[in-house]
Amino acid sequence: MAEQDFPRRYVNRDEARREYGVLADEYARHLTLADPLADAAVDSLSSMPRADAMRLMQVALARGVGAVEDPPEALVRFFESVDTIPAWADFEQMRLGAQTFQRIGNAGLLILSAWSLMNGYHSGAAVKALAFTKQLRERAPRRLAETSRFVTEVTQLDGMRRHASGFQITVHVRLMHAFVRRGVERSGTWDHEAWGAPINQADMLGTVIEFSLLVLEGARQMGFEFEPEEAEALVHLWSYVGYVSGVDEALLAHLTPEPDGVRYAHLVKLVQPGPDEDSRALAEALRTVPLQTAKSLFERQLAPFIVRYHDGLVRAFNGDAIADDLRIPDTPWKHAIHPTRAFVRTLERIRRRVPYANRAATFVGNRMIRAEVRRMLGGREPSFRAH
Repeated sequence: MAEQDFPRRYVNRDEARREYGVLADEYARHLTLADPLADAAVDSLSSMPRADAMRLMQVALARGVGAVEDPPEALVRFFESVDTIPAWADFEQMRLGAQTFQRIGNAGLLILSAWSLMNGYHSGAAVKALAFTKQLRERAPRRLAETSRFVTEVTQLDGMRRHASGFQITVHVRLMHAFVRRGVERSGTWDHEAWGAPINQADMLGTVIEFSLLVLEGARQMGFEFEPEEAEALVHLWSYVGYVSGVDEALLAHLTPEPDGVRYAHLVKLVQPGPDEDSRALAEALRTVPLQTAKSLFERQLAPFIVRYHDGLVRAFNGDAIADDLRIPDTPWKHAIHPTRAFVRTLERIRRRVPYANRAATFVGNRMIRAEVRRMLGGREPSFRAH
């Protein structure tokens, strides 16, 4: 890729080329690519009233595009693509990946917030499309709940089968991203030379990394233990989620085996531009969600401690430099990871030695996650709206 074709957001390019060779330019190229199939499908519906377009997409999701009367050709091509299962997809391995994720329980939601999302916010360019929609600053609790619901559904057993909730939410979110891209492009405010394409391939891959490799590493830091096949299965599950989300299969191939995925994640981190004020506003909105959602007296009393513990995890997972960049308070709570690790390791020793304890831990962990997501949503179904 020619030097002048790099978006300005791509930093440390010489170091990236020395360390990662052709992968550096391959990653840079994907910063300029979006999701042609989803974008064309949304464009084909642009002449319809928004409500009619949404109903048509819901019919295609629930019953297949063949149930839509005279569907646009672009919509047919889109659903033919998402309905095609790649040869590498192994649903039995995905079941193990789902069980592995479920076993982490509510700690997984903390890791997603304190590491996965905060890590993503550290790239000012990567959050530009989110900042454009104003969703996470103005409706942070709702969007965090919706993200948690998405994660919970795709990590159910067979959650990514064609008519399962996880699969349908994934496709729905992919189409909503296309609506966002269309709105951003039509606004005339998007700087392609600086940021690349809105919600581009590289940033979508970053989301897969954040929800798989970072969750695994965060869980390990908290004391959880995984067999190699469990870790590989969790990454495999999220690779398929990435495929259905529209991520280029060539990019997804870099995530396995896990050491290769970790190496590629380091490349992604190396070339990010750092945060800006949008990043910091998003981080502040995320870290204060417990204060915004507390309802009962007990929740209001507990919320400040959750915020401090979350701040501590942000520093433990991301390091002081990133936490400082995002203006996360530096307090002794960053050391809370140590007693957490000691406690979880004790439970892990029991799990590994007691018959059926692994199955019980998976069952309980999944119940806890689902209960927390229901609490966050307050009984309302998520809309996953683009704006």
